[in-house]
Amino acid sequence: MSVFSVLKEQFFEGGTTFMFLLLIMWIVLIILTVRFIMQYKSENKAIEKLKKLNSIILFIGSFMFLASLFYQTLGFYQALSAIEKAGDISPALIAGGLKVSFIAPLHACFFFLVSGIIWFVFRNLLRK
Repeated sequence: MSVFSVLKEQFFEGGTTFMFLLLIMWIVLIILTVRFIMQYKSENKAIEKLKKLNSIILFIGSFMFLASLFYQTLGFYQALSAIEKAGDISPALIAGGLKVSFIAPLHACFFFLVSGIIWFVFRNLLRK
């Protein structure tokens, strides 16, 4: 299996609505990073504007992670309501549901780590 097919499978398994929101935020994060680099390399760079842009990059990364935890909690609530109505559920079914519930937070955690690294590098560039 290729990496793309695994990511595609996880995208649909993790819930297309929220995973699409994560994808949009990831694209915004990439656009902001490229914009920062372009403004930093320009001759007349506004340091305050770059600092603000850098803060936004970190905010988006942390927002993605917190939103994914909210999404996971919402899914837990819905799953527990379904278990309550169904009564007896097999442990394998519960384990599979738990595995699926961690897809969005795992992706968002990766994005948060990347945005934190980008923020740290850019912060040190601005200190020079």
